[in-house]
Amino acid sequence: MPRRRDPLPPDLRGQLFLLPSMKDASMTRTSTVILLLSAGVASTLTACNGLPKNDETAERQRLDGEIHDYLTSHPEILMEMSQALRQKQQTEAQEKAHAGIARNHAAIFDDASDPVGGNPAGQVTIVEFFDAECPFCKRVSPDLERLTRENNDVRIVFKEFPILGAGSVTAARAALASMKQGKYDAFHHALMADTTPEHQLAEPHIMDLARSSGLDVERLKQDMTAPDIEAKIAANKSLAQTLGITGTPGLIIGDRLTPGAMPYDAMVQAVAAARSSAADHR
Repeated sequence: MPRRRDPLPPDLRGQLFLLPSMKDASMTRTSTVILLLSAGVASTLTACNGLPKNDETAERQRLDGEIHDYLTSHPEILMEMSQALRQKQQTEAQEKAHAGIARNHAAIFDDASDPVGGNPAGQVTIVEFFDAECPFCKRVSPDLERLTRENNDVRIVFKEFPILGAGSVTAARAALASMKQGKYDAFHHALMADTTPEHQLAEPHIMDLARSSGLDVERLKQDMTAPDIEAKIAANKSLAQTLGITGTPGLIIGDRLTPGAMPYDAMVQAVAAARSSAADHR
């Protein structure tokens, strides 16, 4: 019978359990662990070649046990691996968004069917994918208004992106239809300031908000059924999917996408960076 080998050779085991004190400038401890454990797996697979089935299973179980025991003794490794995975996913998402923004620049920034706030000729454009029922969007809305008051070169493009249910869809259709009466700004403000709990926004209340915003409600209801309204919402959803936007709000400032609510100070910094970048490319 072939001689059985220890699944982790003595020198490999020694390196593994010395890891907490290792300081290697060229790689993180997490990547070192992964390399060493991979080496252990490879060593075991090599050693198992030619072993009877029962012995091969035992070797694999032994290695599994050693890895489990090490990670249990050093749970911070799992935290580091989780953080590394999250960072990798965020980087990949940002790269996807960056490429999508470059490919769809006109549809994102220059679609004439989009409502626009702030300075329509502003040097810096913020694009917001939002849902009228989203509490985080409602939190961001006053900050966007403040940003346009304090920066007269900021333009905001609103992308109606209803994803929270029937009430969201009705509100988005009504908001887009309000453009036909020139009342989008007032109605948008009313919707975003409304305190109706999430998933409870109903059409009668939406119509009350429309009426208080100066809209002809009967005309609004007719305009909401126009094919271009439904097409616009579908186009926004398709664009969001292309950019990897799965929730609201999604803010694009310059060529960078920020998912989720963004603190005001971070908005100011992002606008300054976009302004500087635009100046460099003039």
